[in-house]
Amino acid sequence: MTAVPHALAIGQSVPAAPAAASVVAPKPIVWSRDPKVDSAFIANYSAPGIPAGYRLRIDPQTRYTTSLRYTRNAGAVLVKGGPGHIMYSPTDTASGSYSVTTTVSQRARSKPKDAYGLFVGGRSLTTSKQTYGYFLIREGGEYLVKVRDADSMRVIIDWTRHRAIPMDTARGAITASLAILVAPDSTRFVVNGQQVASLPAGVIPSSGIAGVRVNKDLQVRVAPVRIAR
Repeated sequence: MTAVPHALAIGQSVPAAPAAASVVAPKPIVWSRDPKVDSAFIANYSAPGIPAGYRLRIDPQTRYTTSLRYTRNAGAVLVKGGPGHIMYSPTDTASGSYSVTTTVSQRARSKPKDAYGLFVGGRSLTTSKQTYGYFLIREGGEYLVKVRDADSMRVIIDWTRHRAIPMDTARGAITASLAILVAPDSTRFVVNGQQVASLPAGVIPSSGIAGVRVNKDLQVRVAPVRIAR
């Protein structure tokens, strides 16, 4: 297997690679739990195909069946396979009242079905003490809200069906506009212009970095987040 640098800072050159570069890994794989390896590699991974200035944070101990491939596509990226992860720019920070949005298209069915969406309130994303709140959707017209705190996850709203979320088609093709709206008294979750849930302020972290989350073994086209204050 080709060696991969443990960490690449923003702006650091990356070895030349084909236009549709792959991060090759055996299948299935479980990431090492050695903190000397994980703290550098999974917190700061960068590679060709990832938008300039963006980073991936790969979930520790994620089991998956295909290699991770990022390909740039008309202002967005095509993500294929690989472990669960978040994609973010360290400059995409927000606090107070703001909205964060993206558009995601699922290109093929996942088996078992898995999820993708937005995160907010990201802090310490390059350390073992990472924390953020996230809002995901998946095939079947369902959504989920959780909080990640280091290596533990806490369910805030378990999988719930809502008519605003597209159901899967025969080909598994789904496109959805997602938004998290943060206000002084609440955090609201929106799909295709319809509010699907609302939580009191403070239930999930909301001050920090915002970005996108893609779970394992998916094929999605995702746009970098847009933040409006």
